Amino acid sequence: MIKKYLLSGLGMSLMMTFTACKKESMDNLASPSLTPSTNNNQVSGRTAATETICLGNLPSFLLVITDGSTDANWQGATKGFRGDVAVNGMIADIRTSGSVPFAGNLFTNTSTQGSWEGILNQNSFQSTSTTNQTGLISTLKNDLDNAFAMINNKAVTVGFEGVSSTSLNGMNTENGINETFVINITSGLSVSSKINITGDAGDIFILRWDSDGIPTNGYQGTTKFQSGGAIVPNGQLKPTNFINVAGNISSSGGGSNPAPPYPQGPRYDNGLGSLITNGSNFNGGGFFTGYWLTTGDPITGETQSLSNAIFVGGWFTTSTKFSMTSGTSGVYVGPVINFNCTP
Repeated sequence: MIKKYLLSGLGMSLMMTFTACKKESMDNLASPSLTPSTNNNQVSGRTAATETICLGNLPSFLLVITDGSTDANWQGATKGFRGDVAVNGMIADIRTSGSVPFAGNLFTNTSTQGSWEGILNQNSFQSTSTTNQTGLISTLKNDLDNAFAMINNKAVTVGFEGVSSTSLNGMNTENGINETFVINITSGLSVSSKINITGDAGDIFILRWDSDGIPTNGYQGTTKFQSGGAIVPNGQLKPTNFINVAGNISSSGGGSNPAPPYPQGPRYDNGLGSLITNGSNFNGGGFFTGYWLTTGDPITGETQSLSNAIFVGGWFTTSTKFSMTSGTSGVYVGPVINFNCTP
């Protein structure tokens, strides 16, 4: 029954949701020439470029935890979580407390869910458990490691070698051409405002949050969203047009939500449907838009305790320590292209 689920549920979901994978040619390996105009930060005068970006099976999940060996705390209070979760139960020191509204499937490579069984029991009418998934967890770990390596090796797009996060506000890449932008964010790692970016449906933004701009030595600095801070997709963009890599992340509450159609809570249908049972809409916080691939602090491997962190897309981490508490919540948003890179 488990094997059947993985093939028909996980596999078919990938096949049905994804569109054709963007392929990288030798002509497109060079970064495009970018000339920002003075009109609303619109990027013009560039050569179209696409990139192969492979995330494997990661985009099928809201949370993927490949370590958590020091502490893996998933607790209330929270607005709730909608989406599938995968955890390396053989390593993670999992714990929980309070009420956690959760609608999804919890995958682990052990024979039991440990203390997270309590989360499933609270949500038996809207959650399921899949155990003994050794192969799946191993595959997800490899997918995450490979994604870090691929993203680290991407050439930065000309003009974005080292920018502040807030300088991206008003960026407009709409021109009817699918393009990929690799951006090194080296300052403004603490975000408390809305960063509005407009683009085409097939545009991909790879954001490397790293204060020294050298991803191969670890992602330096702490990336913090707070007080309603968020990257807000506009035009034809969705949250998962954005792929982020970072080391340590942090968050705090306050502020307001990005306006709809940005997902407003732990809702079905990529955050645009009905609320999960016992879930509630977000009420400000720090919004992590898109897919977030994190390592924890490059020295300790640990992630700061998260307060009112709102994941809109997916969070995939190798961090040895994290605590999702005090309003931290999440909603799954599916991929815009075939990041799995299967034919």
